Amino acid sequence: MDVPDADARVARVLVPVDFSVCTLETLRYAKALAEKSDAVVDVLHVIQPSPGRDEAAMPRPGLIRTISEGAHRELKRLVAILWESELKATVSVRVREGRAHEVILREACSTNASLIIMGTRNRSWLSGLLRRNTVKRVVQNSSCPVMVLRAGLTGRKESRCNPTANLNILMLNLALDSIK
Repeated sequence: MDVPDADARVARVLVPVDFSVCTLETLRYAKALAEKSDAVVDVLHVIQPSPGRDEAAMPRPGLIRTISEGAHRELKRLVAILWESELKATVSVRVREGRAHEVILREACSTNASLIIMGTRNRSWLSGLLRRNTVKRVVQNSSCPVMVLRAGLTGRKESRCNPTANLNILMLNLALDSIK
């Protein structure tokens, strides 16, 4: 495994968000990191048309377009609020359609992201078994580093976070999963 140089800097950060409880915290963390490294931030929301393979469950194109436009408006609003005082910040907002982990990985490659920052929320063990885990798939298949922040833990007074510990725990869990 190649170890990055000590001077390696984060030039471009991809921040996939899903409008869950961890979205605002993840964006704040990405903003703070981007300010320190003068990085470009790409905020991404993925619309997953159908959770399964059932064609009948697929929403109509007009509905997808409406959802996409609404998501784009909300992301632009969030970015405007968070980055309002930043004159030289470079932040883009993107809304794409497809399977979340595939779209995130594709966007990371196409934008040449040097880091992906993702938020995750606590789920019960049963929920984890029943749902596909986008974060896990991105971590396993990404060509760039992935930082995972757990909701409610990002170091603000109302929420405390140790992202390094959370990342280490996630990496340990992934390593254990690959052994099984």
